[in-house]
Amino acid sequence: MSLKLGASLWGFYFGRNEATWPSLADAVRSVTGLGLGLGVEVWGAKGPADDGPSPDEERDLICAVSEAPFVSVHTRGDYWTWNPGGLRAEIDFASRIGAPTVVVHPGSLRLDRPDQRPDVPEIERILDFGRERGVLVALENTANALGVLDQALDDFGDDPAASNLGICIDVGHAFLSTDAGRHPIREYLRRYRGQLAHLHLHDTDGINDIHVAPGKGRIDWRDTLGVIEGIGYAGRAVLEVRQGGESPVEAFRDGVRLLAALAPR
Repeated sequence: MSLKLGASLWGFYFGRNEATWPSLADAVRSVTGLGLGLGVEVWGAKGPADDGPSPDEERDLICAVSEAPFVSVHTRGDYWTWNPGGLRAEIDFASRIGAPTVVVHPGSLRLDRPDQRPDVPEIERILDFGRERGVLVALENTANALGVLDQALDDFGDDPAASNLGICIDVGHAFLSTDAGRHPIREYLRRYRGQLAHLHLHDTDGINDIHVAPGKGRIDWRDTLGVIEGIGYAGRAVLEVRQGGESPVEAFRDGVRLLAALAPR
C-alpha cells in the first residue's frame, strides 16, 4: 500500500472511563507495539477536563513517538472555536514532539459561520508562526464543507508551500456530506488533490459520525482507495476510530487488514 498509515490516539480516551485512560506515551506504545508500521496522531488533551501533559509526561511522549514512523497532532476540542493563543500553543506542542502537521477544524479558524468573516490577517500570522516552527496547518472538512474549504483557499491561496495551509480530507465526514453529489468522497478527494496534506480514515453508517473501523460501515473502500491512488496521494492517512466497547488496538488491526486487502495492486 502506498499510503503511510497511522492511528489516532483519540480512541483510547473518547467515551471511556477516565480510570482506564493510558498515558499518551503508553497509548503510543500500544500502537507501535502492534508491529504494523503505524504512525500516530496525538491529541494533546485526553478529554475536556485534561490540561495536557506535564513536562515529564511530554518528555515520555517525545521518547515514545520517536519509535513511530511519523507523528501528527490533532487540535484538542478546546480549540475548535477561535482561539489564536490556543492554536499557537498547539503548533508549539506539535513542534516540540516532532510533528510536521497539525490538523484543525473549521471553527478553529472561525470558518464555520457564514455570517462571520474570519480574521484573515491574524490567521496568516498563525500560519507564518507554524511555518517558522516547521508545522503545516491542515484544515479538516466537517460534513458539507465544500464552501468552507473553498473560502479558505480563496482567502489564503491554494498552494500549501506558499500559504502553509493544507487540507485534511476526513473520508467519513465526506461520505456524510450532501454538498458534493452522488459520490461525495470522490468529489472531496479530487477537488482538493492539489492541497491534500493528510487523510482521516474511518467508516460510518451513512447517518451518524460514528468513527468505526474501515469495513464496519457503508463506505466503498475499494473505490475510495482507487480514487486516492488515482490522484497520486501517497502521504499520511490516519485511522481515526473510536469504537465503543472494543479496544482501539483491535479496530486498528481490522482497519489495516481491510485496507491492505482492497488496496490497488
